[in-house]
Amino acid sequence: MGSQTRATITERKTRLDGSVVEYVCEPLVVEQGRRAVVRYVTEQDRPLEGTDLVLRKGTVTIGHFWTDRPYNVYHWLDGGKTVALYVSVATDTTIEPGAIAYRDLVVDVLIRPSGAIEILDEDELPPSIEPRYRLAIAKALETCITEGRRLSAEIERETRAVLRS
Repeated sequence: MGSQTRATITERKTRLDGSVVEYVCEPLVVEQGRRAVVRYVTEQDRPLEGTDLVLRKGTVTIGHFWTDRPYNVYHWLDGGKTVALYVSVATDTTIEPGAIAYRDLVVDVLIRPSGAIEILDEDELPPSIEPRYRLAIAKALETCITEGRRLSAEIERETRAVLRS
């Protein structure tokens, strides 16, 4: 099947400054108003700022989104093997058949297969950030730090399930 005939879904990230970035992805699971799982393949090598990680061309990203969690998780796979999980702290996530939209809250967490956790971009938070966003960030970081292994196991399981179907 040619790529032009595949279904697509738009991932729409709105930054705190109001700027919007969109990514066209392949929908794997879309439960409107609840959760979504999408697939995206990296078209060129992409160094991950603030880390020693480089996502090689062809890295498969399986994005997991929920309307009731203060984060999205990107599961990066190279040749079927987990490279890392990238937890993007986010809020106001909406899931529709043609689009996933959310507000990106700057802070990200890298969870490596070893279980090592790196908190990224915390220094980029504007001092005037709204209290509700601060709360969402605190909740997401608490989940990653106290339940990182459980979250990793859940994402591995969910990714494998959608890739099998």
